Amino acid sequence: MSQLVPRDFPAKSLLNGLRSIGYSFSTAVADIIDNSISAKASEIHIYSEALSKTPYFCILDNGCGMTMEKLDNAMLPGSNRDDVEDSDLELGRFGLGLKSASLSQCREFIVVTKKDGNVCSMAFDLDEIKDHLFLKVLSNEEILELPRVDKLLQYESGTLVIWTKFDKIEEEAKNFEESFRRLVGESKKHVELVFHRFYDEISIFYNEKRIERRDPFLLNSLGRQQTGRTSEIDIKGNKIKVTPYTLPFAKTLTAEEMNLLGNPKSIYDEQGFYLYRNRRLISWGNWLRMGIRSELNKLARIQVDIPSTLDDVWMLDVKKSSAKIPDKIRDRIKMSVEESIVRSKRTIRNPGVKEAAPQFTVWERLSESDGNVKYQINRDLPIVKGLLASLNDDQKELLADLLFQLEQSIPKYRINNDVMDSINILNDTLSVEEEELIGQLKRCLSLFPREKWKETIDKLLASEVYLAIANRREEIYERLL
Repeated sequence: MSQLVPRDFPAKSLLNGLRSIGYSFSTAVADIIDNSISAKASEIHIYSEALSKTPYFCILDNGCGMTMEKLDNAMLPGSNRDDVEDSDLELGRFGLGLKSASLSQCREFIVVTKKDGNVCSMAFDLDEIKDHLFLKVLSNEEILELPRVDKLLQYESGTLVIWTKFDKIEEEAKNFEESFRRLVGESKKHVELVFHRFYDEISIFYNEKRIERRDPFLLNSLGRQQTGRTSEIDIKGNKIKVTPYTLPFAKTLTAEEMNLLGNPKSIYDEQGFYLYRNRRLISWGNWLRMGIRSELNKLARIQVDIPSTLDDVWMLDVKKSSAKIPDKIRDRIKMSVEESIVRSKRTIRNPGVKEAAPQFTVWERLSESDGNVKYQINRDLPIVKGLLASLNDDQKELLADLLFQLEQSIPKYRINNDVMDSINILNDTLSVEEEELIGQLKRCLSLFPREKWKETIDKLLASEVYLAIANRREEIYERLL
């Protein structure tokens, strides 16, 4: 008859393996924040210090905190989660997140927690672990010396996670301070997007400054953003919700809208599925190997909400940063996204539709009788008309010659190659400061009599180049009239 034989295990080797799961600094930070949200925190404060003798990174929350028994369990690799109830706030998965995320970035992490007026702390230090798992239990005196613990003590309950001994950053960085600050900045952008659906109920701060609001679907851009019908897919009695969205035409996006999107380098790169688990963003900016990524689909965004009860079906990894669409529902999901894809193609191919088109475009597309097309600069543009009215006959001819040269020299093949290679072309107003655009408006007004300034401003704000500042119309009236 077989029997179970207890064995010691090489704890240090196991923990070094946990360090190599594949977390980035940003995904590790998000995993710790998951725990704060699961603890029903309403405030999460992130502090970092690169210049001190012992650099640190802290995540503090005002959640429910833990008893010593709960803390001891939380510090064990693969902690016992049998008593954890499934809910919309439960973002944990395997009981590994605290340890694997923290150790992926540092050799030591400390957890201080407060509950029912009692404060306790334990530390995980790889330098103290050999063949057995040893955890430090900190004394009250040691706790009081920890960074930012004074903030925790002000709460009725809460938890503080402290990372120190950043060996990986020190090994890879030419300048530790610069690399550390860059990683912290990148984690802030990551956190803003990953937890954007919690913004109204949970306040997250980086060094006392609240993170910015993000909205990858531009839900408040009414009349320009398009929202499709939500469909539901039943799996094992659990509902997957799929909602297609189509962003406004890229050229019409305002500075505020670009900020809500997180100021991406290219809208092309952000297309595809936005997969949420209990409202927490897991994966985004890809089509999960469904083979529909293209320039024409770049405005399509598909929100997919899955409950935590379907983690195994979606093959969600430990880091909660990637997933795979199950084959048995792939076709059903693809049917649900067709609406957004069709709208994206229509908006890009036909930018003259109401939500995308300015009144005055810089380039006109003229159809010839033989089926060919010709592009020419729009002579009805306010600045062109103003210049023509202010020039003598010889100067008008020179201006006409200049426009002719521009029209005959369109680098159409180079542009097409760049688009096919997904190279971001920066010839748009998104890279121009709004104050510069307002300055151009002011200079253009000098071409017209004063009584036509308001009319001219309206025409300019309805033109392609200045549509980005049309939302500041009243302010512009006040400044220029």
